[in-house]
Amino acid sequence: MKHLKSPAARGALALVAGSAALALTACGAGQISQTANQVAAVNGTNGEVGDAVVRDVSLVIQEDNSVALKFNASNQAIQDNPVTLSGVKVQDASFNLGGSKSIDGRCNLVADSEQGLKDMRADDAEKALGDASCTEYLPTTVRGEDFFPGASRTVTFTFDEGDIEINAPIVSYYAEAGSLHRDQDGITKAGDDLADLPEQH
Repeated sequence: MKHLKSPAARGALALVAGSAALALTACGAGQISQTANQVAAVNGTNGEVGDAVVRDVSLVIQEDNSVALKFNASNQAIQDNPVTLSGVKVQDASFNLGGSKSIDGRCNLVADSEQGLKDMRADDAEKALGDASCTEYLPTTVRGEDFFPGASRTVTFTFDEGDIEINAPIVSYYAEAGSLHRDQDGITKAGDDLADLPEQH
């Protein structure tokens, strides 16, 4: 018995195949458009008002359970017009900026815990640049309770050009790779203490 392959049957089959291909293409296009604007998850968030910019804002829980406010405030003005950071407020906590901070054009204010600044070798950078240094380093402490990794709190930066409100993530402090060693007794040792540890074979 012969199979009937009329032009109409072939046309219908081509129409179905074409429709399926179009549907798959549309679905794929939809997936691309949904993910095209997604940003990789990183610690810290950014904001700006006028020439004032804050980057990498986060609340960092230290090893001793104290909390530091980490951020980089900069002035992206082309001219030498300073911006002034007059205050910082952390939701349900207290924070002392230590007075207004004037930031010259193309300069920065880098804030972190004392340990965080040591890890980034802030003192060495200042000594190397001397009078040419355009970055001020600020050790910070936030006083409050119920800081949990994975949560967030609103941090408001008040500049002379306006306020920047950031939903800052709360994260845990991670020591610089190789700077800490947990011994067999479970005690964490750092720096020169490693010299006292037995060699591992």
